[in-house]
Amino acid sequence: MLKSLSVRNFAIIEDIHIEFREGMTVLTGETGAGKSLIIDTISLLLGQRADNDMIRYGEKKAFIEGIFTFNHPLLSKLLERFNIPLAEEIIIQREIQDNGKNSIKLNHIGISLTMLKQVASYLADIHIQNDTFRLLNPEYYLTLISPAQDIEYDRLLTAYTIAYSKYLDAYHKYEHILKGQRESQEKLEFLQYEQEELTNLQLVPDLDTKLSLEIQKLENYDKIFSNINEAYTHLDNSYFSIDQIYEASTYLKKIANLDPSYQDAYEKALDCYYILDEIKGNLSSQLRDLDFDQEELNTKIEQYQRIEKAKAKYKKSLSELISYLDEITLQIDMVYHYDDILEQAKASLISTYEVLREKALQLSLYRKKVAKAIELGILKECHDLDLEDTQFKIVFQDITLDDPMDSSKFFESGIDSVDFRISFNPGEPVKSLHKVASGGEMSRIMLAFKSYFANTAKLSLMVFDEIDTGVSGSTAKKISLKMKEISKGTQVLCITHLPQVAAMGDSHIHIYKEIIHQRTTTHYKYLTKEERIEEVALMLSGDRMSLYALEHAKSMFNETKK
Repeated sequence: MLKSLSVRNFAIIEDIHIEFREGMTVLTGETGAGKSLIIDTISLLLGQRADNDMIRYGEKKAFIEGIFTFNHPLLSKLLERFNIPLAEEIIIQREIQDNGKNSIKLNHIGISLTMLKQVASYLADIHIQNDTFRLLNPEYYLTLISPAQDIEYDRLLTAYTIAYSKYLDAYHKYEHILKGQRESQEKLEFLQYEQEELTNLQLVPDLDTKLSLEIQKLENYDKIFSNINEAYTHLDNSYFSIDQIYEASTYLKKIANLDPSYQDAYEKALDCYYILDEIKGNLSSQLRDLDFDQEELNTKIEQYQRIEKAKAKYKKSLSELISYLDEITLQIDMVYHYDDILEQAKASLISTYEVLREKALQLSLYRKKVAKAIELGILKECHDLDLEDTQFKIVFQDITLDDPMDSSKFFESGIDSVDFRISFNPGEPVKSLHKVASGGEMSRIMLAFKSYFANTAKLSLMVFDEIDTGVSGSTAKKISLKMKEISKGTQVLCITHLPQVAAMGDSHIHIYKEIIHQRTTTHYKYLTKEERIEEVALMLSGDRMSLYALEHAKSMFNETKK
């Protein structure tokens, strides 16, 4: 659950700290008071992208902190994978700066936005007002039924994604070869000239750097020989002998057991002997091998200049020249060995297609299995939301996979596209949800989805921002009862304008704004029972509370206790 939320300098929120309670908490207040801002800050803690415009006017940065408890077993493993120490609570902090240097911390350790989103998927789900409209767009349906925290589903999706990437590579290569023969034939002579020029350079990675170093050494031969010789002479002459250091160490060894400092001196002297002896040996070897060849120097300078000239001519780096040589070699081969190359590319394409087809069908089959469970779960939730006669089907579009050259059947998410078919009336056939559902029905269907996935995903927090829009009367009561039911196993925060929902909450936070020193700021207050009754009465009657509304509000609270 979300234990507390601290916000500073976010929009019209100056400084606010809310300690949340278990169960169902309703948030009410006038339009523009800041209710949705509270939801926005929670969304940021759960991975929403930040915008500098969110910072309070006149301030340099905004700060948000949320403290969560959790009970999902996989979350601990995820934190361990991210090298974040395990703790009973999760502290998420986000800082938004006006210079764009934003930061995210989890238990005081910096993390990326992608990592935060992965953690958040085990913590909470937020329904914002636009979410319900996603039910009007079938493009979102596959996302809605994709299982969260499902290891087998993730494995199948990963396998498909890898196969899809390999297939696209093979497909694009085949297309390139198919289209490239005519172009290659037209400029064959020019390509052959470039190929010969670049081949003669005998290009290998880092050759220019290696040549530059070798030329520098050859050009400074006298300086190198003189200094190496001087260094060697100082290590091997009649006035100084490395062996003297060794002899000194043997004398120190004889008294090493008498004082730790003698032991230390002995070890350091012996180390010096071995190090200097190694240096002396290396210098001697270099003096023997060191040689100057004017012809070699001239050859390397010429080779280096030719490479530099080619880099300037083609406007490419050495590594890019090597890649370009491979590319034009392929184009030339396409002219002389086109049929063989095309056949090889086609065979590779067919091979990757067969693997992709298998992975796609496995993923699709698993999705259909999951969809059956979702259908049953959604129907149960619908019956609880005053939609007793509802029929609900998740329909997968039929697709034929028999042409390796047809890449249009595959997408990043797989081969599936789905439609939600529904009927709200007995005897009526199921039709596409986005064509037949009213606004109130959409809200209830979305709540059914949220309720179902709250149970299956083992989330510790569900947030609803006016999911009850467009409903009233008995339907509003059903929605409030459903959110109350969810809150028995998952903390629920909901923004509402419905008195039925407000009366159902275990706790009630009133959001309001004040003008202090000519600046608008958002504030909150936990309402007492008496204050809650008055707030619900105002919601029932409007701006002016009536005695009837007050009595009605009291009766609504009494009913919630039954």
